[in-house]
Amino acid sequence: MRKVLIPAFAVAVATLPAQAQHACPQDLEAWRQLLGAEWIDCHAVADLTTTNNPFTDPQSLTGMGFPPPGSGTLNSKYTAPTSPPVSGIQIDGYFPDACDAFQQEPALTAKDGTPFIRGCTPPPTLGQTCVADCHHDAQIVIRIPDGWDGHLLTAGTPGIRDAFASDFILSDYALEKGWAYVSQDKGNMGANFFRQGGGAPWQPGAAVQEWASRMRQATSAARALLGSLAPQYRISGITRSYAAGISNGGYQTRRAIETDGNGKDRLYDGGVDWEGTLFLASLPAGVRTAGPTTGYNLFTYLPTSLAQYPGDILGVPASVDALAAVGFNPESQPLWTYHWGIYWGLTQKIYRLEFDPEYTGYTCSGIGEPCVVPPALAVGPTDPDASYDYRQRVLQNPALAQRIQAVANTGDLQHPLITLHGDQDALLPIATDSDLYVQLVAQRRRSQRHRYYVVRGGNHVDPQYDDHAGIDEYGDTLLRPILPCARSAIDALAAWVEQGVSPPASHTIARPQGATPQQLANECSLQ
Repeated sequence: MRKVLIPAFAVAVATLPAQAQHACPQDLEAWRQLLGAEWIDCHAVADLTTTNNPFTDPQSLTGMGFPPPGSGTLNSKYTAPTSPPVSGIQIDGYFPDACDAFQQEPALTAKDGTPFIRGCTPPPTLGQTCVADCHHDAQIVIRIPDGWDGHLLTAGTPGIRDAFASDFILSDYALEKGWAYVSQDKGNMGANFFRQGGGAPWQPGAAVQEWASRMRQATSAARALLGSLAPQYRISGITRSYAAGISNGGYQTRRAIETDGNGKDRLYDGGVDWEGTLFLASLPAGVRTAGPTTGYNLFTYLPTSLAQYPGDILGVPASVDALAAVGFNPESQPLWTYHWGIYWGLTQKIYRLEFDPEYTGYTCSGIGEPCVVPPALAVGPTDPDASYDYRQRVLQNPALAQRIQAVANTGDLQHPLITLHGDQDALLPIATDSDLYVQLVAQRRRSQRHRYYVVRGGNHVDPQYDDHAGIDEYGDTLLRPILPCARSAIDALAAWVEQGVSPPASHTIARPQGATPQQLANECSLQ
């Protein structure tokens, strides 16, 4: 694809395909100002979807993971890529913010090897892992299909990943429907996201506090630009605006719908929350857990998964019972080996460092230099985080509860929200998360605006279905991907908001008996 460089803005404008109707302007200054961005770039692309779009991040750690088919992808059994291609324009850039000095990755590189989001050079600071051409925080990506119909979907961002992390699961589907799409990186990313706030020591709680505002900022910016461009698409403006996200992106979606208003500052019409992370400083009065020891935030159950190693991953009954007591579904035990090596230790460590770094004196384990976490981290049973006692720490460090309360979910839904959560989730078990969130919603008397679908067989990461399907009984008889259910939920949300068609009452979505892997990966009814 031929590129013409505009030195003033380092803009790469691609030669337009024959079917394209809209182009990037030669001078992006007016668009940059409308967006409130520090820097932007623009490309006209023959196919904005992950099928052929070179301007995505395929990395498994920070980006979306290369889309299917392929081993280890989000869902390699998925067989329905967007067709025909969706042409349009893509805008990449970032809002004013700092360099991400703790993420070892230079300027983002397209699939063809061409850098398309430049890095930045932070001043050398003790403990940094990168001193030149690092990521810039507060990244944003906007896609506008040539057939834009006035809808906008804002994506929350899962995990500690970048603005491209939801490209396959959300952007592709939005574009196929003729919707515009915007995403962001929550203002901080990478395994050392907790260092947000700068300095040594860093500012505890600052990173997660930024997540809600960055999502609203992305939506507001996209709406401003789309509103100015609407006449070019022969529409009057934005007709409907939705939010959706998985995991931490689901948390962003919950907060977006909880905090949005109904006045002139209103940004959203509804949302889809796919296994959103629940942040609670304490268990609210009247909210009941499945058992007296069931957890209600990350720190009330993850340490048990670490302390019980290796018994939990080996299936030792006493260890399985210990994890069940804090909220894990014992049925999900076949997933625990994977989660111990990838998720449990890293998640406990970096989020505890975000909210309670004093526990280990702003280091990873209580000794050594200020903490800089590697990109993958397994935590053994002798690590301080394996014996972390949240309830005791709240008494010892009252600021801990205050920090979590500042970002806590409320359930006070201002607009319709559909929540999906798998009963095999081994990172955010439903007993510690959505089973509690639905009670928060009820306490605020917002249940009429909420639907909660438990996906029988769904787990936290769809690729785990790929790893078990055709391999063992667990994959062949119980496990299933959630992606098609989430896309059905997006359709149901739109029908709910725009046509007044109420979705089915909250219930458990059964795993269809005798369904093939391809059917499970591509089909899901909310009925």
